[in-house]
Amino acid sequence: MQDNAPKVDVLVLLYKNAQFMRALFEGAVVQDYPRESWRIKFVDNNPGDGTLDEVKRLQQEYAGRLPEVVIREPGKNLGFTGGNNVLFKESAAEGADYVYLLNGDAAFEANALSAAIRVAEADEKIGAVQSLLVLQQNPDEINSWGNSLHYLGFGYACGYHKKRSEAPQVVTDIAYTSGAAVLLRVSVVNEVGGLFQERFQAYHEDLDLGWRIWLGGYRCVVAPMSVVRHHYEFSRSIEKWFWMERNRWLVIFMNYKVATLLWLAPQLIAAECALWVFAIAKGWWRDKLKVYAYFLKPETWSYVAQQRKIVNGFRRCKDRKILAMTSPTIAYQDVESWPVKVLLNPIGRILHWVTKMVVLW
Repeated sequence: MQDNAPKVDVLVLLYKNAQFMRALFEGAVVQDYPRESWRIKFVDNNPGDGTLDEVKRLQQEYAGRLPEVVIREPGKNLGFTGGNNVLFKESAAEGADYVYLLNGDAAFEANALSAAIRVAEADEKIGAVQSLLVLQQNPDEINSWGNSLHYLGFGYACGYHKKRSEAPQVVTDIAYTSGAAVLLRVSVVNEVGGLFQERFQAYHEDLDLGWRIWLGGYRCVVAPMSVVRHHYEFSRSIEKWFWMERNRWLVIFMNYKVATLLWLAPQLIAAECALWVFAIAKGWWRDKLKVYAYFLKPETWSYVAQQRKIVNGFRRCKDRKILAMTSPTIAYQDVESWPVKVLLNPIGRILHWVTKMVVLW
């Protein structure tokens, strides 16, 4: 790894996470990757909240033990997608072989970066390598060992709240990687249409990227020997449901073939009816209506058509293969309920099996 080590930029967005910066810096100084071959790049997404001041203070404190540190100050909040895109495009233009997206509330365990890079370097068809995410609050507990994609577009973390000892022990294919701790091959990301869709702002941007990586003929994997601690707490805000639902539909419309969408239409409509019951019960039905309003705009469909054209230009993978990787069930502890377990998941298993038999394209 010392000779001709790939150039890697670790990209970190700063947004109200000053309290997590010391852990992030402590994780950086225990990496064994050649210091001259990687950098940490910060973008200040919330000027004046104190996070950037803490970064600069820690940069001085750990001077001599860090790789190069680069700070970008756009003067405004670019959002998760916009901030990462700015850094990614800059790194790609400067010749980086890989970028590693690291949440501002996350921190490397020892040698996590080199472990992820070794996995990527072993197979040029690997486009994304997620580190094993454990909870910073309790490092023996899993946050995510990769994400699962439900065939109707829902995404959720796998292994959440399970013991660290239960995680995969070898490199394993996953549907898509978490944007909290993932190594991305720059050439692959550029080939499949770039990093994140900026209009997503937050939620499902990593799902869309993972889907595109598979469509491009590449793989997403989890590397359990590369471990990152993440201070994760499940958000129960009502506002997030708008972004999750709107972006779920965008991903489906942009990435499935028309024939697949037509086949899935009855199932998608049935799922909508179930979601309305859930939305009314949980009080976010107004956000559900906003999703419909968004898709009534001609500009939305112009955007979808443009993205479909881009996807069709690099598509190397049939929907049949995508469906084979998807899940028929929702198995995420923080949103599970008895109707999901007793009714929706059993029906989903049957319909998923039928769909995989029918979709040959």
